[in-house]
Amino acid sequence: MKRFTGFLVLMFCFVSAFSQVEIKGTVYENSTREPLIGANVVLENTVRGTTTDIDGKFSITVDSLPVTLIFSYVGMSVEQVKVTDASVPLEVLIADINIRGYPPQFTVTDSRLLNSANYAELKEDDLKINDGVAITSALNGVTGVNMHSGALNTNRITIRGIGNRSLFTTAKIRAYIDGIPITDGVGQTSLEDIDLGIIDKVKVVKGPNVSNYGSGLGGSIIMNTDLDKRSFATTEFTAGSYGLLRSVNRLNLGSTKHMISLNYGRTHADGYRDNNQYDRHNANLIGRFDYSDKGSLSVLANYIDLKAFIPSSLNETDYLENPSKAAFTWGSVQGFEDYSRLRVGLSHTYNWDSFKNTTSIFASNYDAYESRPFNILREDAFVMGARTEFEINDIPANGYGNDGTIKVGSEIFREKYDWKTYVTDDGVLGENLSDNQEIRTYANFFLDSKWEFFDNFTTELGININTTKYSLSDFFTPDSIDNSGDYRFNVIVSPRVGLNYFFPKKVSLFANAAHGYNPPTLEETLTPDGAVNPEIQPETGWSYELGVKAIDFDNKGINFEASVFYMDVRNLLVARRLADDQFQGINAGRTSHFGVEIGGSYRKLLGKGIMARVAVEPFFNYSYSNFTFKEFLDGDDDFSGNELTGTAPHMVNAGVKVNSQTGLYGNISYRFLDAMPMRDDNSVYSESYHLMDAKIGFERIIKSNFSLDAYFGIKNIWDEKYASQILINAGSFGGNAPRYYY
Repeated sequence: MKRFTGFLVLMFCFVSAFSQVEIKGTVYENSTREPLIGANVVLENTVRGTTTDIDGKFSITVDSLPVTLIFSYVGMSVEQVKVTDASVPLEVLIADINIRGYPPQFTVTDSRLLNSANYAELKEDDLKINDGVAITSALNGVTGVNMHSGALNTNRITIRGIGNRSLFTTAKIRAYIDGIPITDGVGQTSLEDIDLGIIDKVKVVKGPNVSNYGSGLGGSIIMNTDLDKRSFATTEFTAGSYGLLRSVNRLNLGSTKHMISLNYGRTHADGYRDNNQYDRHNANLIGRFDYSDKGSLSVLANYIDLKAFIPSSLNETDYLENPSKAAFTWGSVQGFEDYSRLRVGLSHTYNWDSFKNTTSIFASNYDAYESRPFNILREDAFVMGARTEFEINDIPANGYGNDGTIKVGSEIFREKYDWKTYVTDDGVLGENLSDNQEIRTYANFFLDSKWEFFDNFTTELGININTTKYSLSDFFTPDSIDNSGDYRFNVIVSPRVGLNYFFPKKVSLFANAAHGYNPPTLEETLTPDGAVNPEIQPETGWSYELGVKAIDFDNKGINFEASVFYMDVRNLLVARRLADDQFQGINAGRTSHFGVEIGGSYRKLLGKGIMARVAVEPFFNYSYSNFTFKEFLDGDDDFSGNELTGTAPHMVNAGVKVNSQTGLYGNISYRFLDAMPMRDDNSVYSESYHLMDAKIGFERIIKSNFSLDAYFGIKNIWDEKYASQILINAGSFGGNAPRYYY
């Protein structure tokens, strides 16, 4: 804890002095002019606020004028009122139904209807739909997405079948936070490093439909922090089963134009299984400084210190008879990982009348120690990079339509990654076995454009150009073998085109075609003896999609979306596992991804007049995945025509969400995951399972400057037995049974 002392002192050593202005007024229902009891009145960009009394009246004290007040009432519209003079009481009218959206993919603005890309947008309420500790439930509520979660520190995210061949981490899906890459130089993403307490929204892009974020076949996960929506001080505490304890403390300083948010959190869990203890400390600093009406400077610093013991995966017998045990080899040495990571980024934005530039520089450092049954791994990585994006608006269309928008820019990334392995003597560090360094450098150049025609038809054109190279240095001399080498992939050009037609009543038809690629991970770029594999190539492919979407259709609270897609992936990357810590990467063939995604929700407001209002919203979404190996030759084995490993053909998410004007809220959700093949030859399948979760809470602004949110929840109500993570093609070395179940 000593490493955090300076940070905590900094958090609580700021003092602010404020002048006070009292604003009074009354809130009415628009059509009946009846006063609204319990309407929320909140100061913009904070949770400072109050509620109206039995006569619909309110009083709120602010620091100075002018300010903007946000007025809301469950099931009704949200009104913003700018107050410049507090001497005259306000009269505010609220009307129309406007309930927070659910499921996650519909919590978006109408601007999404004019976009041809298929993406989901998760807001803060969506991210905390379950326990608010992990993002797993929120991501699993998005059609086409499956997040395997064997432990808090062991996850794998797949999007439309991409990423399912990674064993213990997320690969082939790029992730960013405030424009700073979370994905490292070897293509792996640890989304669990980011505490949900600092996240305001998450955008999940399915497929290679955003040229400015790398055109990955799996898509992108883009996160933004929540600087503007916190009170002066916030504290959160969560307790749960299996020793779960989580606390988050937050302090916000400054004014609307100049703000700093300081955050410290700790998460502890004993875990469901043996050798499963988890401890994580997070410290974050988020700042924004508007030095003029056109220019701003933002800063982000994220530090994590984690130690997590590793129970590893189980064979079928142990999974069925004693699922809480650790794998024998990992339990006997009490295997664990212990690492720290620091990310920092500085971003500058300047906005001219129709021209905008955002330029960011970022760096990160990673220091890790992992004790494993077969050896001990020490890692150290340092990243530097920069990103710039120019946005040009109101470009004349020369009589062919409305004005257009162009975004053009680049991202440069360089990582120096050192890794060493050592002999282990029951967890005690022994002599050195290997000493390597890899330097990875890539550059993305991108252009995105959007053109509107006839007020209801848009065309999107984009292109991403990528160049990647890496250099391997072998510093281990006792074996007299030098595996050093350099390699550069061919330049990859990934175009995309999107079409969107907007109908009346908030309905749009969209279509897109996009090229994407997945660079090899570290294991896939090396031969079994650790040398550079010059034969390996990135996965490439084309994605095609046609769909329809509606948001609040005809102002009746109906949301729906349906799409059909096809993806053809060539040069399929396979990390063939030869031993516990030995892989060989090959380009084994080609996969075919055909799928259908359907989702919908209906919002209904109960109650009349000034009676307590209840908003009820049932939801449903379904994913059908017919993913197969189109061509797959692995040595003498021909798996062509088999189902793609690690992908469930059917996924269902359904439930209902309830909000009440009194502050009570809750949800009950159901999830079905179909059986999936666990081996490329389709000889072994996992079991399908059904999960039911529920949550009930109370959220209320108690008085000016003080709010409360308390909740209780149950996960897996039916006590279903299931494996939350599956390891495909698990090995069976030394005559032991393969360990598929995490």
